[in-house]
Amino acid sequence: MADFFFADDYRLDQSPTREFYDTFLKGLVHKHNNLMGVIQGFSSLILYDEGISDEVRDSAQQMQDSSKLASSLNQEVLISAGCSRCDEGNVSIGDLMSFWKGKAEEICQKSGVGLQVTARDDLPTVKGDGGKLSEIFFHLVRNAAEASAEVSGGSVAVDLFPPGEASPGTNIDLFVRNTSVEMSEEAVKKAFEPFHTSKGSEHFGLGLTTASVLGGQMGMRLGLRYAEGTTTAWLAIPQAG
Repeated sequence: MADFFFADDYRLDQSPTREFYDTFLKGLVHKHNNLMGVIQGFSSLILYDEGISDEVRDSAQQMQDSSKLASSLNQEVLISAGCSRCDEGNVSIGDLMSFWKGKAEEICQKSGVGLQVTARDDLPTVKGDGGKLSEIFFHLVRNAAEASAEVSGGSVAVDLFPPGEASPGTNIDLFVRNTSVEMSEEAVKKAFEPFHTSKGSEHFGLGLTTASVLGGQMGMRLGLRYAEGTTTAWLAIPQAG
């Protein structure tokens, strides 16, 4: 599978300054959230005033919506910067499948695209953090659903294979495929870059970055490729020992 581009550069090192940047970024986000809280509070007070003009109401509402969006962005930034702890343990993907499938259906329905999920019944347990692994899965499905919505009749397919079936070795392989507009090799590589998005300013452009960093923290490997109208994300998940 040499045609996949892997996000190996997004595996964070454990340098002596790593703790400093964690603390610095968490502090910055905390201060920024305090400011957003003040903006939300004052904009709410303005909106409570029934005597204001429509122009002022629209401006105050936009201010409040933007501050809420900024707070959501702060949370995404912390995770994509590796400031979110991953607790390693044994995770049964089989136990998660019902939850994953339901959420994936919800995501694809929102984007107006079809979904097919295929998972083997005999999948072994894997190493990782179940909550963070779910976050990766949802980011991949959301990215696929939004991309396939740009194509008429777009659809998303999810496949989970036990070790040795889709690739050599002991990893469980997760593939998330979607119909796609044409993507150059450079566009595929840029897809992992933070804040890079082709879907408009309403998107943060952190989905694949977050998935890459979380995967790297848990010893997983994430790859992406485009071929013949289909984009495929491949997550290799280490089997539990």
